[in-house]
Amino acid sequence: MKKNIIYVLIDSLNYKHVKESPIDLMPFYKSLKSNALYCENMYSEAPYTEAALMSSICGQDVLDYGGYMFRYKNTPLTLFEAMQNKGYYTYASSYIPQCYPSSIIRGTMKYNYSTGYDPAALWSYRFSHYAKLFKNKKIQNEDYLIIYDMLADNFNSWLEWLVNLKNGNSNTNLIKKNSKKYDIDKILEKVQKEFILFKNNRKKYADTIFKKGKKHNFFKIGGFNQNNKIQSRDNMENISNELKVLAKRIKKMNYSLNKKNNKYYKKPLKTKLLYFLKHPSIFNLKNFIKTLRGSINALHDLDLNKRVNINYDSFKDGPSMRTHVDTFINWAKNYQGDKPYFALIHALDVHNPEEFFTYDSGDIDLIREEIKSANELLDKIPSSYYGSLTHDLSLNYIDNVIKYLYNQLKSNNLYDDTIVMICADHGFSFSGNPVRDSYVVNLFLENYNIPFLMTGTDYNGEITKLCESKDIPATICDIVDGVIPNEFSGRSILKDNNYDNLIIEYCGGGCPDILRRDIKHAAFNTKWFVGTLGKINEPLNCTEIYDLENDPFQYNNLINNKELLYNDNVLELIHSIEIRRQSILKTYHCI
Repeated sequence: MKKNIIYVLIDSLNYKHVKESPIDLMPFYKSLKSNALYCENMYSEAPYTEAALMSSICGQDVLDYGGYMFRYKNTPLTLFEAMQNKGYYTYASSYIPQCYPSSIIRGTMKYNYSTGYDPAALWSYRFSHYAKLFKNKKIQNEDYLIIYDMLADNFNSWLEWLVNLKNGNSNTNLIKKNSKKYDIDKILEKVQKEFILFKNNRKKYADTIFKKGKKHNFFKIGGFNQNNKIQSRDNMENISNELKVLAKRIKKMNYSLNKKNNKYYKKPLKTKLLYFLKHPSIFNLKNFIKTLRGSINALHDLDLNKRVNINYDSFKDGPSMRTHVDTFINWAKNYQGDKPYFALIHALDVHNPEEFFTYDSGDIDLIREEIKSANELLDKIPSSYYGSLTHDLSLNYIDNVIKYLYNQLKSNNLYDDTIVMICADHGFSFSGNPVRDSYVVNLFLENYNIPFLMTGTDYNGEITKLCESKDIPATICDIVDGVIPNEFSGRSILKDNNYDNLIIEYCGGGCPDILRRDIKHAAFNTKWFVGTLGKINEPLNCTEIYDLENDPFQYNNLINNKELLYNDNVLELIHSIEIRRQSILKTYHCI
């Protein structure tokens, strides 16, 4: 009999940090390893969610089939579809509806909206790019086809979401009461009006967007702001006062320990300042300011007070992992289908801005228990510590929620016939250990090393070889029935095969137009790391070389050592990047 499968995807978790921390940040997760299949050399192919999910949900390399420009639209098979084909009922507690929102639910039979529509994201992640092309008269007919398709998909999905919200459909249960002043009828009327204008003249509508930018009516409709997650607010003031006491302790400890121990926080600041002074420009000034903020934040968590003020439930937009778990358990207890289920729970608590208590719960006793747990962790901090205490508290919090999930499964008789998989979509930049001169959009491996662990299978023990997130869908399929779909390019970690090296690939920040944007590509193994930057049709431009054996934190870029470009190990990595770049265009198609 096939077991149920729960896929817990923790957004933004750098497992390297967990492994090397002087404090036991995730003791429950650690305890699971004694009776689990796990891999500590699992890496994401990209450093942020939109790109990284192409591997962990679609079982493919990030930039195949047009990449994440189209989300899951062009991918041959999603993990949900694969599990349906294997006889599973599919459940997803995750939905981020921008760009190609309909593709996100491909293969899901039951899904929960975890966020609402935010038209501004479509501008930031796609249309600002095309607006620049339009302004410079470089936009082409193929671009318009993409834009029309993207707008139509957004309008249709937005209207569907609004109707579901208005009718109280069960897929809105996570969020339907979370906004104070969201006028569904008024928003619905505005979206319908804009959709008619678009259908009447698609090109005129698109061109008007590019001319007006964020002042266009499409972007002025407004997003769904989850600023009312806790309807019973009587005790929130008292709890926020107790949280402020904790925050004061965090700030004081974080400043004094980093001031004393963190010798790295000044170096990135000096590097960016000197570069700006030598090459003054608005762009380099902005980079210096970002680095300044990061260095200050390493000493003094800048938005901590916002986390714990009287409106703490509005600080983070989506539901907490604990709320996701409670919603899932309630569903699973009442599930009466004749198929096993495959369920995804996508949690953002550790994602910047990270949280360390259940910010959307009105359970005062629960939050007081979490405050107690946070103080107990702070009591264990050694005098030699440096880093971000807020981040480390969030890791400890998420570990407690994982423990809560397992306890709920056991107490509701759901555990024995269930496989639980815990992993992350990508790593994390803001741990304060080390402090960098750039965050997220870089090739430092803290953005890529992720946890991977499965309990409830017939397989136990550690997988020591290098693995990457596109292997996760293949491994799940292998464990279910031994058959990996041909559409997946990843390999089961259970098979006796190794990668010579792993690949990183993405298009930097903003719109992932792989035909025009510079692509960040890297290849690495346990000894060497090579990073490149450039357009897909241009000669390869190496930008970074690291000797990982002697420099595991990638502090010393050896790119100016020209002899290394002829080193056999480095040449092998460069060759693998060249082969990968050539293969991307073979699967590319527009829409």
